[in-house]
Formats: sequence, C-alpha cells, structure tokens
Amino acid sequence: MIISIDGPTASGKSTVARLLAKELNFYYLNTGFLYRAVAYLLINHCSYKDENLRNPDPIDLDTYLDPNRLIYDYDKDYKEQIIFDGQNITPFLKTSFIDKGASIVSTNKLVRSLLLQVQRVAAQKFDIVAEGRDIGSVVFPEADIKFYLTASVNTRAERWRSDQEQKGNKFSFDEAVNIVKDRDKRDREREISPLVIPDNAIVIDNTDLDIKQMLQKFLDFIKQQKK
Repeated sequence: MIISIDGPTASGKSTVARLLAKELNFYYLNTGFLYRAVAYLLINHCSYKDENLRNPDPIDLDTYLDPNRLIYDYDKDYKEQIIFDGQNITPFLKTSFIDKGASIVSTNKLVRSLLLQVQRVAAQKFDIVAEGRDIGSVVFPEADIKFYLTASVNTRAERWRSDQEQKGNKFSFDEAVNIVKDRDKRDREREISPLVIPDNAIVIDNTDLDIKQMLQKFLDFIKQQKK
C-alpha cells in the first residue's frame, strides 16, 4: 500500500508522515532527504555553487548517486538516515544552506529521474508513507491514498523559523516569510514536476491544528478510504 503526502515547505509533511508510518507500521520515505543528500554531496565533494547545482555534471551524478554508495534507510525507532560510503550524513542535511541547495538541484531533470527510480524501488519492497512535492502527482500517481497538506504562509514561515532556530540558525519572521515564499515560487514554477495538488488528493489545511489533531485527521481519512 502507498500513502502519498504532498505539500509546500514547512506544511508539516515530514512530521505527520513519520508519525503515520509509525502508527501504521509502514516504511517512511522522506524524499526531501534524497535531494538534500544530492545537494550536500555536490557542494562538499565537488565544490558546487548555487549556479552549478541547476545543471550538475552527469558524471558527478552517476558517481554520487551510485546506489551502492548512497543509501536511504528507515527504522521507526532510529528514524530515516542517509548513508554515503558507510557514513551517516543525515546530521549534515538539515541546514538552511543545504535546504536552499536541495531546492535548486531539484529543478534538474536528470536528478529527478535518477531519484525517481530510488523512490519507486522502496515501494516495491514495503507498504510506505511517502512525502514530498511531487509524490502523488509524479512519483506514485497510482498511490492508494493521496493527501495534500498545507497551511498559511505566515504559519509555515513561523514553523520554518522556529525549526531553524533549534538548529542554531537565526532568522527574523520577515526573513522566514520571504524564504518560504521564494521556495514556494521555485516549487510551483519549476518546469519539471512542479508542486500541484495531485488528482483525487484529500486536502488538509493544518493552520489551526496541533500535531495530535493533524495525525487524527489523517487516520480518520485513511479509515474511511479503507471501508
């Protein structure tokens, strides 16, 4: 079974997808981590700048997206991890700098094509909850249940700012709003796999919901769909 969750930056996709996977005993696929890993590897191993991330060298992609070197792993107790050459690089993927790099590299057609295969392989092995920005529309258009999670820009900006603050990165609320709006614009206007509401998706606005309420809404909809 495949449950897809799409939505914009800081809408709570990762939080609810992780909780949902644990509740249902499903495999959690965090596709954003894969794009973050690509950005991190190109920046740190190949000295890429923002302008280079838009069009990575195919040789570099073949080298660093080798499935024998780059591995996505999930365990409900230890959460999701990205392993490269045997090293857990997950802690390096959560900075605002890598977040921006992931947004840029995700516009590249070859990158998306290569990661598409990685994502689909996971679905052949497990019942999964997958989240991202093109999951129900492109990666798993055949998903059994599709969700689109959103919230107001101000709510998402404050969540993003608070999350960055916990990581030691300071941003004003106005800066956070501009960053979130900029990310939304890139996601919605990119030529390849833009952010859209997938066909037949259940739209949930969690502007005024806490985590417990949000999870319950998902579980209620899933229960209804299974009837």
